[in-house]
Amino acid sequence: MSVAPVRRDAETAEFFDAAARGVFLIRRCGQCQTATEPQARTCPTCGSADLRYEEASGGASVISWSVARGRPDDDLAARTVLVIAELDEGPWWWSQLPGADPETVQVGQRLRIAFARSGDHEVVPVFRLADH
Repeated sequence: MSVAPVRRDAETAEFFDAAARGVFLIRRCGQCQTATEPQARTCPTCGSADLRYEEASGGASVISWSVARGRPDDDLAARTVLVIAELDEGPWWWSQLPGADPETVQVGQRLRIAFARSGDHEVVPVFRLADH
């Protein structure tokens, strides 16, 4: 399974511009300093709309995962690990873990943000297993 194509708009341009440079952005509340996911429009803690993008550290830990398999007429070996991870800053992020063996993925396992492009669409964040 390849990375799904996405399309930018005015609200996502800053995020995708950063991803194209290899930078993962999260949002931080200007009122209470809570870190939240990039697509947030208001702070989940105080409700403020004063959210600013900031560069995330790139570290994360596995919260949960699932395996998506290709269509039955595709090579059955083709499978993608889909991960829910907690970023070091606190928010959760859902993405792919390309090339991972699902038999070895474990809750709490360390991950790093990486980036992938689908064809000529936007670069998107994915995860890679962190070096030990």
